[in-house]
Amino acid sequence: MIAKHRLFVVAAAIAMGAPLSRVVPAQEAVDQKAVAQQLLSTEVEDRFRALAQARALGPSRIGPELRDALIAALEVENRRTKSRHEAALRGEYLEDRDEFYPEVAEVVVALRTARAIPALAGALGHGMMVIRALVDFGESAVPAVLTVVTSEDSLVPAVDDGLHTLQLVVEGSETRPLSPATRRVIVAAARQRLSGSQFDTVLCNASDLAVALNDRGLREIVQRLAEDGNEVVSRGVTDPSLVEHVQRRAAAALAKAAARR
Repeated sequence: MIAKHRLFVVAAAIAMGAPLSRVVPAQEAVDQKAVAQQLLSTEVEDRFRALAQARALGPSRIGPELRDALIAALEVENRRTKSRHEAALRGEYLEDRDEFYPEVAEVVVALRTARAIPALAGALGHGMMVIRALVDFGESAVPAVLTVVTSEDSLVPAVDDGLHTLQLVVEGSETRPLSPATRRVIVAAARQRLSGSQFDTVLCNASDLAVALNDRGLREIVQRLAEDGNEVVSRGVTDPSLVEHVQRRAAAALAKAAARR
């Protein structure tokens, strides 16, 4: 009877012109400060619970404190994931729960705030979602991405994704122009990753970026890689199948550029 009475009251109020928000009880407000604190908890379940609450709020309702906590949580996961990869390279295994990382990255991406650029750059190496988010920021994302690309401490997947991000930014510069200074530092980064000892995937992605930049000096380097396997070997890639792969990739990048002209 009580439920029926409440339904009758709500219906009558609406019929009289009262706004629905005035007659239907509002959901309990989320304590964003508490959620922000939980995001940085050492307890995994607390972090997942807080992240679910932040996701439910949606980007438009997330305040500055919770926004900054989400970004900080991604930075924590960046460091944790890098430590896990470095341990694996040493033959060690760090037991950790990795599911939180892509989920917090997804929520931070959805914020579309430039404050997240350094944290997103730190998440490079984990696929196109992060790459696309950084490309959307255009030139303003370049310094943070360059830090990853040029650092000798960066993991190879992060360098690969950083080079690909820069390539897409350069290719989009017809509609979102880059300043001459920014283009110069990208050229320098591409040259760095086409020189010295590099992994095969880095040479491939650096070749794509070099050709996209349409820089004569870089294009000549890529041409040598495509034509002479010894050029690839001199950069530390000695497996014949990988040498051939780098050469094919360099040739494909040059052919793609030629087709656009």
